[in-house]
Amino acid sequence: MQIKERIEDSRMSPRQVAIIAICTTLYMIDGFDVLVMAFSASHVAEEWGLNGAQLGYLLSAALVGMAVGSIFVSTVSDIIGRQKTLLIGVCIVAAGMLASYFAPNYAVLLILRLLTGVAIGTLQSTISVFASEFSNAKRRSTALSLVSIGQPIGGVLGGLISGVLISQYGWRSAFLFGAVVTILMIPLVMKVFPESVDYLLTRRPAGALERVNRSLRAIRQPAVDVLPESVFAEEQAKSRFADVLTGYNARRTILLALAYFVLMASFYFANSWTPRLIAESGFTAQDGINAGVLFSVGAIVGGVLLGLLGARFPMRKVLAVFFVIGAATFVVFANSTNGSLGWALFAAALVGFGSNAPIAGMLAISPTYYTSEVRGTALGLVIGMGRIGAIISPILAGTLMDGGWTPGDLYFLFVIPMALGAVIISMLGQPVLREPSPKAAAPVH
Repeated sequence: MQIKERIEDSRMSPRQVAIIAICTTLYMIDGFDVLVMAFSASHVAEEWGLNGAQLGYLLSAALVGMAVGSIFVSTVSDIIGRQKTLLIGVCIVAAGMLASYFAPNYAVLLILRLLTGVAIGTLQSTISVFASEFSNAKRRSTALSLVSIGQPIGGVLGGLISGVLISQYGWRSAFLFGAVVTILMIPLVMKVFPESVDYLLTRRPAGALERVNRSLRAIRQPAVDVLPESVFAEEQAKSRFADVLTGYNARRTILLALAYFVLMASFYFANSWTPRLIAESGFTAQDGINAGVLFSVGAIVGGVLLGLLGARFPMRKVLAVFFVIGAATFVVFANSTNGSLGWALFAAALVGFGSNAPIAGMLAISPTYYTSEVRGTALGLVIGMGRIGAIISPILAGTLMDGGWTPGDLYFLFVIPMALGAVIISMLGQPVLREPSPKAAAPVH
């Protein structure tokens, strides 16, 4: 039996479970790091006398950086390795957050948010690849879905912690908190994460046999005396971007990129506008904040449920169904704000559920459509397209609002891309990595 097949068929070892747990924690920290600017925006604007446009640039800088990191920088994980890319990324995020604590003015903070965003975008793509490659076939969908919900969990916990810190110690304390918790992850990444076996078998760096056996021993797999013949040897000189955009990869890359684009555009529209729509519908500003929290709670529940269903049924079918459910939740929310507060808050949680669950599914299936040689590059590219959608949709929503559209009208508009996502997913063929068999319904190992 080949090395990869043996890992795919084996129970997940304690080290593999620990890797998934740490990947989830890294996603939680990234979720906080992305939103820390939103948590502290009003205090930063007050201290430095910023206008609306300047504040908008600060809020968008991390998202722009994440798109750049996902598309252009995450490819380094296919060159230097997953573990090294993760370690460098975590160090840069920690440094960026710490430097933001000392930022003397608006221009410096803007640059730091952009650079930190690049590192976060690279990290998120690499984390998903790493988690995918250290999961077995039976639990891959569940593991990646659990990793993905780290971001909304980090947003919820980070919002609660930041509120306390900022009220007591000022906005800089939130950045310091983010730096400290990120620094704490560095020794864990160094100690717990071996290099990806997939990467080592494909790239064959110096000492590859010894490093493969080290990684295999870490996950309780038997060592090997010789490496299998590389099937990618003749392709090493080919551009990775050319590889994911041509040949048999072209169709799946286009479909996955489109699905990410429409999904992230819909999610970030809902994430941005749901609290405001509640507040503008006759309820209080605090009700709007509560709606934002419930939105994140719904997002967490959606990711967990999709992961559980993905372990029992083909993930592509589950994901297509959840895109349709997501479209329906947008309709429900658009009609909710004319009723009671309780119904409006429930609808906010519902749209969080419906818009985030497909994100968990996309992160679960996307790595399975590419070989290890280009997996980091491909996942970064398709997630980066999603980041572009996340940047465009709030701007589009604001423009349409200026043109006379109501927020409720916009929710109906975003039903279209969510429904389109279901069509796109149904067009994907078979993945490269194995999916679990339909009878895989036992408890998580």
